[in-house]
Amino acid sequence: MRAVTTERVSDVACDNPKCPQRGVKGAGNVTLRRRYGAEGIRFLRCLACKQQFSERRNTPLFNFKLSKPKVIDVVKHLAEGVPGRRTARLTGVGRETVNRIVLAVGKHAKEVHDQLVQDLDVREVQMDEMWAFVGKKRQASERRRETSRRAWERVGSHRRGR
Repeated sequence: MRAVTTERVSDVACDNPKCPQRGVKGAGNVTLRRRYGAEGIRFLRCLACKQQFSERRNTPLFNFKLSKPKVIDVVKHLAEGVPGRRTARLTGVGRETVNRIVLAVGKHAKEVHDQLVQDLDVREVQMDEMWAFVGKKRQASERRRETSRRAWERVGSHRRGR
Protein backbone atom coordinates (compact mmCIF):
# COMPACT_ATOMS: atom_id res chain seq x y z
CA MET A 1 0.00 0.00 0.00
CA ARG A 2 1.25 3.47 -0.89
CA ALA A 3 2.03 5.99 1.80
CA VAL A 4 -0.36 8.91 2.03
CA THR A 5 1.34 12.29 2.27
CA THR A 6 0.07 15.58 3.64
CA GLU A 7 2.30 17.95 1.68
CA ARG A 8 0.60 21.33 1.18
CA VAL A 9 -0.11 22.38 -2.41
CA SER A 10 -0.34 26.08 -3.25
CA ASP A 11 -0.86 26.10 -7.04
CA VAL A 12 -4.29 24.38 -7.03
CA ALA A 13 -7.60 25.46 -5.54
CA CYS A 14 -10.58 23.36 -4.51
CA ASP A 15 -13.37 23.53 -7.09
CA ASN A 16 -16.16 22.06 -4.97
CA PRO A 17 -19.10 24.55 -5.20
CA LYS A 18 -19.97 23.89 -1.54
CA CYS A 19 -16.45 24.49 -0.24
CA PRO A 20 -15.82 27.71 1.71
CA GLN A 21 -12.27 27.80 0.25
CA ARG A 22 -13.41 27.25 -3.37
CA GLY A 23 -11.14 28.96 -5.88
CA VAL A 24 -8.62 30.14 -3.28
CA LYS A 25 -5.05 29.18 -4.14
CA GLY A 26 -2.28 29.17 -1.56
CA ALA A 27 -4.60 29.09 1.46
CA GLY A 28 -3.01 25.88 2.75
CA ASN A 29 -6.26 23.94 2.48
CA VAL A 30 -5.20 21.62 -0.39
CA THR A 31 -2.84 18.75 0.40
CA LEU A 32 -1.20 16.10 -1.72
CA ARG A 33 -2.65 12.66 -0.97
CA ARG A 34 -0.65 10.61 -3.46
CA ARG A 35 0.65 10.48 -7.02
CA TYR A 36 -0.60 8.14 -9.72
CA GLY A 37 0.18 7.19 -13.31
CA ALA A 38 3.48 7.24 -15.17
CA GLU A 39 3.62 11.05 -14.99
CA GLY A 40 3.01 11.17 -11.25
CA ILE A 41 -0.26 13.08 -11.49
CA ARG A 42 -1.20 14.55 -8.12
CA PHE A 43 -4.30 13.31 -6.29
CA LEU A 44 -5.30 16.08 -3.89
CA ARG A 45 -7.55 16.65 -0.87
CA CYS A 46 -9.17 19.83 0.37
CA LEU A 47 -8.97 20.11 4.16
CA ALA A 48 -11.92 22.52 4.30
CA CYS A 49 -14.54 20.30 2.62
CA LYS A 50 -12.70 16.90 2.60
CA GLN A 51 -13.19 16.63 -1.20
CA GLN A 52 -10.58 14.53 -3.03
CA PHE A 53 -9.75 15.26 -6.66
CA SER A 54 -7.15 14.89 -9.40
CA GLU A 55 -5.14 17.93 -10.41
CA ARG A 56 -6.40 17.24 -13.95
CA ARG A 57 -10.05 17.63 -12.95
CA ASN A 58 -11.85 20.34 -14.96
CA THR A 59 -9.10 20.35 -17.57
CA PRO A 60 -9.08 18.79 -21.06
CA LEU A 61 -6.56 16.24 -19.74
CA PHE A 62 -8.98 14.68 -17.25
CA ASN A 63 -9.61 10.94 -17.83
CA PHE A 64 -6.86 10.65 -20.44
CA LYS A 65 -4.07 8.16 -19.87
CA LEU A 66 -1.90 9.96 -22.41
CA SER A 67 0.90 12.14 -21.17
CA LYS A 68 0.39 15.89 -21.16
CA PRO A 69 3.01 16.45 -23.91
CA LYS A 70 1.29 13.85 -26.11
CA VAL A 71 -2.13 15.51 -25.75
CA ILE A 72 -0.56 18.90 -26.48
CA ASP A 73 1.13 17.44 -29.56
CA VAL A 74 -2.23 16.15 -30.86
CA VAL A 75 -3.89 19.52 -30.25
CA LYS A 76 -1.04 21.38 -31.99
CA HIS A 77 -1.40 19.16 -35.07
CA LEU A 78 -5.14 19.75 -35.17
CA ALA A 79 -4.71 23.50 -34.67
CA GLU A 80 -2.43 23.59 -37.70
CA GLY A 81 -5.18 22.03 -39.79
CA VAL A 82 -3.80 18.50 -39.96
CA PRO A 83 -6.71 16.07 -40.48
CA GLY A 84 -7.62 13.65 -37.69
CA ARG A 85 -6.37 10.46 -39.34
CA ARG A 86 -3.05 12.03 -40.22
CA THR A 87 -2.75 13.47 -36.71
CA ALA A 88 -3.32 10.00 -35.28
CA ARG A 89 -0.66 8.52 -37.53
CA LEU A 90 1.91 11.29 -36.89
CA THR A 91 1.47 11.35 -33.12
CA GLY A 92 1.11 7.59 -32.65
CA VAL A 93 -2.30 7.64 -31.01
CA GLY A 94 -5.55 6.05 -32.17
CA ARG A 95 -8.14 7.86 -34.27
CA GLU A 96 -10.76 7.50 -31.55
CA THR A 97 -8.33 9.03 -29.07
CA VAL A 98 -7.86 12.00 -31.40
CA ASN A 99 -11.65 12.35 -31.59
CA ARG A 100 -11.97 12.21 -27.79
CA ILE A 101 -9.26 14.87 -27.43
CA VAL A 102 -11.06 17.12 -29.94
CA LEU A 103 -14.32 16.80 -28.01
CA ALA A 104 -12.68 17.37 -24.62
CA VAL A 105 -10.66 20.40 -25.76
CA GLY A 106 -13.65 21.86 -27.60
CA LYS A 107 -15.92 21.46 -24.56
CA HIS A 108 -13.29 23.03 -22.31
CA ALA A 109 -12.72 25.93 -24.71
CA LYS A 110 -16.47 26.61 -24.82
CA GLU A 111 -16.70 26.61 -21.02
CA VAL A 112 -13.73 28.98 -20.70
CA HIS A 113 -15.17 31.24 -23.42
CA ASP A 114 -18.57 31.34 -21.72
CA GLN A 115 -16.96 32.30 -18.40
CA LEU A 116 -14.69 35.00 -19.82
CA VAL A 117 -16.93 36.56 -22.47
CA GLN A 118 -19.89 38.02 -20.62
CA ASP A 119 -21.75 41.31 -20.45
CA LEU A 120 -20.26 42.78 -23.61
CA ASP A 121 -21.34 46.27 -24.58
CA VAL A 122 -21.56 45.86 -28.35
CA ARG A 123 -23.40 48.55 -30.27
CA GLU A 124 -22.72 47.36 -33.80
CA VAL A 125 -22.17 43.88 -35.15
CA GLN A 126 -20.91 43.08 -38.63
CA MET A 127 -22.25 39.84 -40.07
CA ASP A 128 -20.58 37.74 -42.71
CA GLU A 129 -21.14 34.31 -44.16
CA MET A 130 -19.23 31.74 -46.10
CA TRP A 131 -20.04 28.41 -47.60
CA ALA A 132 -18.05 25.35 -48.48
CA PHE A 133 -18.73 22.37 -50.70
CA VAL A 134 -19.09 19.22 -48.59
CA GLY A 135 -19.26 15.91 -50.32
CA LYS A 136 -17.56 12.69 -51.25
CA LYS A 137 -15.87 11.59 -54.40
CA ARG A 138 -18.27 10.36 -57.03
CA GLN A 139 -17.40 6.67 -56.58
CA ALA A 140 -18.08 6.67 -52.84
CA SER A 141 -21.19 8.78 -53.30
CA GLU A 142 -22.67 6.41 -55.90
CA ARG A 143 -22.16 3.43 -53.62
CA ARG A 144 -23.94 5.08 -50.74
CA ARG A 145 -26.32 7.12 -52.88
CA GLU A 146 -25.36 10.29 -51.09
CA THR A 147 -25.46 13.72 -52.59
CA SER A 148 -23.13 16.62 -52.01
CA ARG A 149 -24.27 19.56 -49.93
CA ARG A 150 -23.24 23.08 -49.12
CA ALA A 151 -22.27 23.95 -45.57
CA TRP A 152 -22.97 27.52 -44.48
CA GLU A 153 -21.28 29.29 -41.61
CA ARG A 154 -22.32 32.66 -40.30
CA VAL A 155 -19.92 34.83 -38.37
CA GLY A 156 -20.64 37.92 -36.29
CA SER A 157 -17.93 40.29 -35.16
CA HIS A 158 -17.71 43.68 -33.50
CA ARG A 159 -17.48 46.24 -36.26
CA ARG A 160 -14.65 48.31 -34.76
CA GLY A 161 -12.42 45.45 -33.65
CA ARG A 162 -11.95 41.79 -34.34
